[in-house]
Parts: sequence; structure tokens; C-alpha cells
Amino acid sequence: MNKLFLSLMAMGCSLASLAGVRSDFAVDTISTQVGNFQLDSINLSSPLNYYLSRAWVRSTGKQRLWHDISTSKFNFDTNAADEVVDSDMRSYIANETIDRIVVYRDSVAAIITHTEGEDLVFLNYCWIEHGRWVNGGQGMADSLEQAHETLLTQLPYHHANLPRIARIEALPQSEVPFVEFLLNSTSSPEHFLFDMLESHRLVINGEFHRRKVSWDMLKRLIALPEFPDKVGHIFMELPSWCQPKMDSFMASDLLQKDTLLGIFREEQLNGWWDRGEFEFICQLWALNRSLPADKKVKVILADYQIPYSGLSEGNTREAEDRNTHMADVIERTLAASDDARGNLFLVGCGHTYKSNQAGFASAASGRPSEKTAAAQLADRLGASNVFTVFQHGLSGDNAGRNKRPLRGGIFDKAFEAVGNRPVGFALAGSPFGAEPFDGIYEIKYKVATGSFADNFDGYLFLHPVVGEPVAEPLTEIFTDAFVEEMKRRASVLGLENARGLWFGVSAPEMTKEHIVDVLTRE
Repeated sequence: MNKLFLSLMAMGCSLASLAGVRSDFAVDTISTQVGNFQLDSINLSSPLNYYLSRAWVRSTGKQRLWHDISTSKFNFDTNAADEVVDSDMRSYIANETIDRIVVYRDSVAAIITHTEGEDLVFLNYCWIEHGRWVNGGQGMADSLEQAHETLLTQLPYHHANLPRIARIEALPQSEVPFVEFLLNSTSSPEHFLFDMLESHRLVINGEFHRRKVSWDMLKRLIALPEFPDKVGHIFMELPSWCQPKMDSFMASDLLQKDTLLGIFREEQLNGWWDRGEFEFICQLWALNRSLPADKKVKVILADYQIPYSGLSEGNTREAEDRNTHMADVIERTLAASDDARGNLFLVGCGHTYKSNQAGFASAASGRPSEKTAAAQLADRLGASNVFTVFQHGLSGDNAGRNKRPLRGGIFDKAFEAVGNRPVGFALAGSPFGAEPFDGIYEIKYKVATGSFADNFDGYLFLHPVVGEPVAEPLTEIFTDAFVEEMKRRASVLGLENARGLWFGVSAPEMTKEHIVDVLTRE
């Protein structure tokens, strides 16, 4: 007997015992290969039939049918073209062994499968939506013991989130309440932010990165004559270890663009090509040149980033949670300052939701994620002192996928009905605030997320999603020397072939010309 089979037997005993003790779990032993079942159609009447339907879709290459067999969380293309599935893949699918099906509270399940000769165990999740057992995604485990522990937590977790999926699907049918609210909302985004800066210790503007209309609005904000009277610090999502470089840049009598470009080369592995942010900081520099010492606006870098230019073997892992690091920088700065003016934090919206749950893509290596920077700052400074803002756009994830209109497009219809004029407003007590928050895919389907008002205090509409001006990339950061530095970083990290990081080619193939061409074509 191989190691995996023995482990499966042990898990069978363990899960059977669990089912005997925990009445909310049920375990059904199958121990049969997929090919021993008839595969010819979609049948979503049970967890087993769901998995066989999944196998049939995989075997036939009918990619459009993934939409039909999956949870509404997944944004599968109903017009996807069929794929050719060769005989080896069909044989692989047929030879998968369905070991056991574990059901929790008759509504969520995991089909445990393995393939002979492989040490991985697959956990194929499904749950009931609209009376059908649908695909809920897949997990893996290195051992059956690990799989067991995973199911004990993941099945109840998926069950707890089922009402959230239904809530997200329950779209508003009329834009009238939203239109009526907007007719009485007259503040421009920049004036709304200014008013909040007057009345709060910290305003956090949650942005979608590299967005021209956002940075244009912020340029108008700092151009307001009264702005220096009301704002003392602007915190930015750039590496905090570069603060001496930023201080030097802001203190210089001459605009030192190369210094600023150097900072942007340290934000993330392959640099930060946000021209709008670069121009915004240059405008801040120019503003400070015109101000007396007691009115100058301090620019503080708050992000945690590995010093990539010094990257070497042994210092390649994230030592701190990014959200906690940002919160620490801001809290320390405010505690040490006697400046009574308000403060502004410009950061991606994934760091700015206030609901009581972990952030994402920001954890220290090997450790769970902490709450977002905004949630931590609200705890530390007092919720009434921290005002967070969400910007209208498309819902999506951190990688730019899963894009959908907010609340099925009803928000867009309301803004269009009032002429698509830019506006800012408070979410509390508004019909926008009462809607379940669906602006960030990573938390959209979690019951802990709650409403728009549970996550943000204000809302900015800057421009219709359709026809929004495209941002010009900051291609100046990609000198020949920096491209060589990127290749060095790739080599240290063993990521030479991670083409998604290196603009569609392997790291050794990168050139300045290729990168500029890719970015200017997007």
C-alpha cells in the first residue's frame, strides 16, 4: 500500500468518527474512479452529481458551461469557446478517484479526490444555490491529515457565507432612491474631501491605482487656496524606508525628478509607474515652495516594502504586515506632531475598509493578515477621528480581474440620471450606504463585510466608468540600468520565468523598449 492510500484509510476513520460525534457533518465513502460513472450531461442534484458534471465539462472542453455549474461568485464567460481536450487529459480525468464526500449541515460539501501516483489530495467544494449543488472552488492538501483539519474549518466558513451570496445577488430594481439622494448632494469630490479634512483628524482616500481622474481630482484638492491652512501631513503608499529621499526631494530648491523616480523604483518588485501620483508629488513640491515654513505640507511615506535595490539572499521575505506597518507609521507621526491641521492618507482601497476582518495580500511572511490600515487606525485614533472614502469604479480584485459594475450597475444608472456630475457624499443614512459592499472582490462575498457604510464613511464619483480617460504610464522609471536591476531582483528571488511580473516575457528577455511598448499599448 502506498502512503496516500494509508492516509486515506486513516482519514476515513477520522471523518467517520467526526460524523458520529458532530451531527452537522455527514461522510459518504465512495472510493470509485470517475470513469466508472456515466458522464453525459449536467446534473446538480447532489454533491456527487455535481462533481461528475464538473468532470464531464472538463472532459468535453465546453468552457461556457463552467458558468452553469458554478456559484455566482465566479464570473465565468458564457460565450467562452470550446477547448480541445486530448485523450491523455480525458484519461486523467476518468482515473481520478472520488474518495469521500463530506457534507456540512446539508448545504455545503467537499468531494475528496486523488490521482494514483500523486501525493496531493484535492478538496472540491460545492454548496446549494437556488436548489442546485454548484462549484465553489478547489483546495489542496499535502496530506490527508491536513485535509481533515482544513474541512473542519472551511466547510463551516463556506456555510456561514451562504447568506452573503444571496444578499449580493439581490440587486436593487430601481435607481429612483439613489437619484433622489444625488439630487440633494451638491459637493464636488475635492470640496467634500476638504470639508472632511476640516472636521476629522485623518481622512483616508481609498483609490484604485494608476487612475488619472483620481489624481486629477487630488491635484485640484491641493490647489484650493485654503488647503495648506487645513492639512499638515499627506501620507502615501510608498516605501517608508525611502523617507530620507523624500525629505531631500521636498526640501530641494530645484525639482529633483531623479530622486523621486528612484523612490518609485523601490515600490514593488518591478517599480511603480503611476504618472498621476508622480505628478501629484511634484505639484506638492511646487506648493511648498510658495508657503512659509509653518504652512508647508509634510509628505510621509507609509508603506512597507523590502528594500529591493539591496535585495540579496537572506532578506527576501516580508518581515511586517503592510497594513500594520502603515498604521504604525501614521500613528507615530501624529503622536510626535504638534501640528493641529488635518491629515490625508492616499492609499489603495484594499487597505481602507473598516469592517472587522483581515486585510489581504499584505501579511508578513508565514503569518496571518492583520486588519486593514484604516480599521487599525480607527481603533487607535478613535473611529470618529478617521474618515475613509471609497471611489466609484468597477468592482474587481487586486489583480484586476472579476470586474463587474457595482450593485449590478444601479449606481451607474443613478449617476447618469443626474448628468454624471462629479460628487462626494457621506454614506451613513444614504441608499448607497445601505447596499451590501461589493467593491472589492476579495471581501465581497464574506458575511463579515456588511454594507458600504460598514466599510467606508464617504463616496466619491469622479467619472463614468465607460469612457474614463486612460492614464499615461510613468515610463521614465524604466531606464536601461533599472531594467538590469529588475533582472537582478528576478534572479535573487528565482522568478526569472514569472512572465506576468516581467511584462509578458522572462526576466532575461526584458528590455526598456519592450516594457515601454507594453505599457503604452495597454
